[in-house]
Amino acid sequence: MRIYLYVLVLSIICPMALSSQITGLSGWDICLDPGHSQTENMGIYGYSEAEKNVRVALRLREILLNETDIDTVYMTRTNDQQVVSLSQRTNYANGISATWFHSIHSDAGGSGSNSTLLLWGQYNTGLEKVPNGGKAMSDIMIEHLTDGMRTYTVYGSIGDYSFYGRCPSYRPCPYLYVNYYTSMPSELSEAGFHTNPTQNQLNMNDDWKRLEARTFYWSILDFHGIERPLVRIVTGIVTNVDNGFPINGAEIIVNDSLYVTDTYESLFYKYSTNPELLRNGFYYFEGVEGDTVDIIAYAEGYDRDTIRVALVDDFFTFQDIGLVSNVLPYVKSTFPADGDTSFSVLDVIGIEFSRPMNQASVETTLVIVPDIEAELSWREDDSRLVIVSDSLKFLTQYTITVSGKSVDKFDHPFDGNKDGIGGDDFTFSFRTGIDTEPPALENTYPSYNKRGVELKPIVSVTYNEELDPTTVTQGIFKLERVADKSYVDLDLAHYVVNRQSVVNLFPHESLFDNERYITQISAGLKDLLGNTVASSLSYPFNTGIEDIEITLIDNFESGVNNWWDPTTSGSTIGEGPATSRAANNEITNLLSASNTSLELNYEWLLGEDAWLIREFLDYDAPPKNIRFYTNNTIQCYVFGDGSGNKFRFSISEVNGSGYPLEVSKWVDIDWLGWKLVEWDLSDPNSVGSWLGNEILDGTSYYFDSLQLTHAEEAEVIGTIYFDDLQIVEKFNVSKVEDNTPYLPEKFLLSQNYPNPFNPITHIKFSLTETNLTTLTIYDVIGRKVKTLVNERLAPGVYEVVFDAGSLASGTYFYILNSGSHTMKKKMILLK
Repeated sequence: MRIYLYVLVLSIICPMALSSQITGLSGWDICLDPGHSQTENMGIYGYSEAEKNVRVALRLREILLNETDIDTVYMTRTNDQQVVSLSQRTNYANGISATWFHSIHSDAGGSGSNSTLLLWGQYNTGLEKVPNGGKAMSDIMIEHLTDGMRTYTVYGSIGDYSFYGRCPSYRPCPYLYVNYYTSMPSELSEAGFHTNPTQNQLNMNDDWKRLEARTFYWSILDFHGIERPLVRIVTGIVTNVDNGFPINGAEIIVNDSLYVTDTYESLFYKYSTNPELLRNGFYYFEGVEGDTVDIIAYAEGYDRDTIRVALVDDFFTFQDIGLVSNVLPYVKSTFPADGDTSFSVLDVIGIEFSRPMNQASVETTLVIVPDIEAELSWREDDSRLVIVSDSLKFLTQYTITVSGKSVDKFDHPFDGNKDGIGGDDFTFSFRTGIDTEPPALENTYPSYNKRGVELKPIVSVTYNEELDPTTVTQGIFKLERVADKSYVDLDLAHYVVNRQSVVNLFPHESLFDNERYITQISAGLKDLLGNTVASSLSYPFNTGIEDIEITLIDNFESGVNNWWDPTTSGSTIGEGPATSRAANNEITNLLSASNTSLELNYEWLLGEDAWLIREFLDYDAPPKNIRFYTNNTIQCYVFGDGSGNKFRFSISEVNGSGYPLEVSKWVDIDWLGWKLVEWDLSDPNSVGSWLGNEILDGTSYYFDSLQLTHAEEAEVIGTIYFDDLQIVEKFNVSKVEDNTPYLPEKFLLSQNYPNPFNPITHIKFSLTETNLTTLTIYDVIGRKVKTLVNERLAPGVYEVVFDAGSLASGTYFYILNSGSHTMKKKMILLK
């Protein structure tokens, strides 16, 4: 049953103010609006935005009434049963003549996103809604809310017209209903994403809602210039040091107060039937006495810890606590496995421990029989030991012993036989084999007899093992044009990735369209053991009939400062400490004679609920100004590591009907070396799922980010490189074999080139039908400048030269009309 309430809580009068209460808010009657109703906007784990919002509002009302002299706090909804429409919310606030209106929300989107946002009323002129005040309050509130959520803000405090990029179709701006229809200053807050796993589990905790309410309370005081009282709140999250997971049922003691973190029995049973699924590890103490306190934390199966903390005067005192498991360390797995009888002498030996180890204690007591010269290194936060040796012999039995004298990073003794008692050795044995096989070709690009290959491809040849670099030469690898038996001039690069070789060939010039070429690989390649490839191979392919016009977004030649470090994006989640970005001058796309690429180092934390690395293009970076359309294709050269992780593009939509961020579908990174990856924006089935509505319905687009995610069974650490991120327009250039002109597949007006220009530029267009065709130049106020084409044209590809020598510098438009088709583009004349 839907319950409609037209008049809700008319007023809640504050009891007689205590002498310790804050003064200065008397007569300032705020209306709190918990956005949505009942259990609307369900979160990822069954806890809704609407449920969270109403409880935050109740906590804020309680704080204002108990700690200030405020006269009245109104609420548009007070429980989970009421159903309140937008018009009821605004009519109620207007009807009671509230002084202020604040709408409380949380955001939604991809599970990897978690940022804050404040939206104030804004006209399409850019000016703030009258009466003013919402912007000033939002500017204060965004800082406190973001710091309280301990996350990021992408857009910060922003006018709703600027954020959505439009006004509603049925009325003027402000865009948001509650900002437009309320007659008092107003704003709307988005406190993180209820679709984010971590945030949704925190939202379930009642004291977390009190924390959010505190950030609003302090914002109100700051807005009114009221001095904030001394804050004595200690809060944080208790986690397992080994894996970073929050701990259920942890006991935290501050002074004489005890707080127990949520458990399945106390809370999470309401949202899951899996006792192991949900956890937040959150604790919260208000009214803590003293300037310095001891925080004592304990949980079953963990060592007790005591931390001394100095309290912050004017904000939360955040103190996260990492508890150390008292389960003794042991060996989880080895490579090779115990009993292996064919281990390659070229492979590395690995020992994976159950937790981070004390390096010295393991290395000084490690025994390898027979003895070998080896280099020891540690990975994955010292929980994996890697042994690299060039002295392993063929057909030899080896035994490796990890001593019971080893300890982990916390001095827990090593438990070799996993019986719960430390001090036992662990031993495993293996036998080396002998490699008599030459390198085997795993795959090539272009593949055998592939058709429609781009006119300037990177030819890629991948082998199952590492090649002897002295045998990788242009005498072995060639690219032949069949028509005249000539060889294509090219650059060659040999890369070793995860003990495999990939050879990339980079043609100096574009190949001929609609012709046959052959990738030739001659005999003579060797692996590192001298096994030689005895036969030659040939892989023919056919080029396509499409060429491209390129608009660079970023070729990274000036470095990577246009791009954020991935860990600074609020959408990045589940990443490990090795995640970073850098400029690389060694692994670059030689197809464009590039000197620099973007190097993206990734590490995934296992056991997380979601993983996303968002390599974001900075708001103020010049490439952000490049606009493109659905007749374009996004291209980027991506150097793959064969990890099995996934990659996609993200773009921002201008004036679309949904959330402004859309993405391509995920691409499995199953290749080694350089590969062209593209997103054809004209294909409606190519749009992936993230924050948007999966429809490219904007008037234009600009680039947002490069994104990675972790796939099941994929590598957890590695490096990907990106080069020559660009927008292209494809057009057909070939002629069919009977010498009749090739008919274009679609009506197309290309971007002029060069652009900007002085004073000559070229304009190319394609026609699919015979029609009277005009190509006309206009200035920015719509005056016709020049007609370049005015005749009946047959289907085909045409190019026109425009000489603007007599014109002044500025922006001009050119419009192509042919039959029922019209396209318009912008050009810039710079003298």
